[in-house]
Amino acid sequence: MSRPWRSMLYVPANVPRFVAKAPGAGADAVILDLEDSVPADRKADARAALAEAVPTARSGGSDVLVRVNRPLRLAVPDIEAAIAAGADGILLTKAMGAEHVALAAEMLEGAPRPMRLVPMIEGAAAIPRMEAIARASPRVAGLLIGAEDLAAECGAAADDETIVLAKRLMVLAAHGAGVAPFGTLGTVADYRDAERVRDLVARSKRAGLVGATCIHPALVPVLNEGFAPSAAEIDLARRQLAAAEDAAREGRGSFSVDGRMVDEPILIRARRVLAQAGG
Repeated sequence: MSRPWRSMLYVPANVPRFVAKAPGAGADAVILDLEDSVPADRKADARAALAEAVPTARSGGSDVLVRVNRPLRLAVPDIEAAIAAGADGILLTKAMGAEHVALAAEMLEGAPRPMRLVPMIEGAAAIPRMEAIARASPRVAGLLIGAEDLAAECGAAADDETIVLAKRLMVLAAHGAGVAPFGTLGTVADYRDAERVRDLVARSKRAGLVGATCIHPALVPVLNEGFAPSAAEIDLARRQLAAAEDAAREGRGSFSVDGRMVDEPILIRARRVLAQAGG
């Protein structure tokens, strides 16, 4: 992952017509789901379908991740099938701690292509362990809060401040470990209200989140645009870095651009903006 996935589209792995449409959605990553969107009596069918679903989903240029099941008796064959199909990574559901992540990472050793892990934090007991989870393996690419499961355990609504707090803590844990924090500070379940989602994505980006999942292709362009640097942000970043070079030649570590003081923390942000913009 040269840049964080701005958009990650969930697609049930056992529904061929949805898989066939996934390449045209424009998502940075397609998540072939073996978990919540697949009935219990269709798990084996969905797992077997990965052999065709992974290359189909990848044909549009997206990375392909597989969301696996818990408990372990389901997770192990899910991961094995994802490896055999050539997936780019695993969404590890209900991650409990660093040991859980390390065991999953061990299963990925020897895979035919580099595979990454995105642990999903879905239980209250895992909240204080998030940074350890993020540091458990070099394969960890990011963290994601499973809001519905966490809310159900806590007796809270999925968009309540309790869950938002967990997401804000996840942002700190992820950045502290050097991985990507994914999600939004609310729900994007209502894909028909694109304007509300656009506002939510803008607030989430300001909070340090870098991309999010969605269940409908209509939201993919909203996520891609919302989590990408704007033209104004790119222009400012370039001018700040150019001014930094001038200041360095004069022996100054701080200076002004557009009437605002610029020093190293601002330059770190500017470099990040240009990296996210692809240069």
